[in-house]
Amino acid sequence: MRTLRNPFFLLSVSLFALHQISQKGLGLQIGWADSYLDNLLCFPILMGIWQVERQARWKLDRFSGFEVFSAWLFLSFVFEVVFPKLSAGFTADWMDVVFYAAGAVGFYFLINPESSQLKTISSTGR
Repeated sequence: MRTLRNPFFLLSVSLFALHQISQKGLGLQIGWADSYLDNLLCFPILMGIWQVERQARWKLDRFSGFEVFSAWLFLSFVFEVVFPKLSAGFTADWMDVVFYAAGAVGFYFLINPESSQLKTISSTGR
């Protein structure tokens, strides 16, 4: 459950919620945020939730770099190639892939704990 208390995870969820409320609920248009903020926050949120599930179910504490890269590659393909081919409601934008990558890097370094950090956290009882 460390992930759910991680400041970067909490910031990502909060920013996502505030943006959705402002965009969909209040009708505010915020150029860059409307185009790319959700893409940037996608990986910290999705991978963070998946990490909680992995920790609870299989006692696996962190994702390897290969796993994060594979998730980025797969989701980028699905979101930017498959969905636009299946529905006109989706538009392929390769800048989205860049923002997914930035979010994946943020997740890997800021939410996905190093083994040494895990030992420190578990020895302090937090």
